[in-house]
Amino acid sequence: MSHKKTQTSEQAEPLVEEEQKKCQCDEKCECEEEQACKCEHCENSAQQPDLAQEYLNMARIIQADFDNYRKRTNESIKQAKIDGKVEAIEVILPCLDVFKKAKQMITDQASLKGVEMVENEIINSLKALGVKKIDTIGKPFDPKYHHALSTMEDKTKPDGEVLDEYQAGYIFNDKVIKYSQVIVNKLKEEKNE
Repeated sequence: MSHKKTQTSEQAEPLVEEEQKKCQCDEKCECEEEQACKCEHCENSAQQPDLAQEYLNMARIIQADFDNYRKRTNESIKQAKIDGKVEAIEVILPCLDVFKKAKQMITDQASLKGVEMVENEIINSLKALGVKKIDTIGKPFDPKYHHALSTMEDKTKPDGEVLDEYQAGYIFNDKVIKYSQVIVNKLKEEKNE
């Protein structure tokens, strides 16, 4: 039996690293003189600037990806705020319809004035948030803003004009969040026989 010493994998690794560091060019390596070597294994290789450029390009890509992520996140936050406002507004709007009905039932002027003050305060708060009431009475019927509950005939008004408003409609950020429920003038066509 021969008792030769075998190299372990741990001992072999430093040897591999040392060989990789050695210059493998056919020409005389001038690495010691800090000139660019033509071999790819040498630390002074002319390919090092290419590696630096590659890292710089990767850094730019990562920066661009992060900028895009930041923009998407900011847009998502902005949209979430708008969605939250819309949800709150949609909960408050039916209260205004209740105020309208309550005012019709109140006979005491002092109580009526108090209810109107509260109603006006809610309307002003909604205006501050950017909510606008849709104009209805006397305006032409527009299905983008109005929902017709019924029709009536009034020969003194033009055909298709809104005669009355059952429930008010509202717009927020140029988007209808509640359609106006209206009664529309519908003139009957006269038949010529």
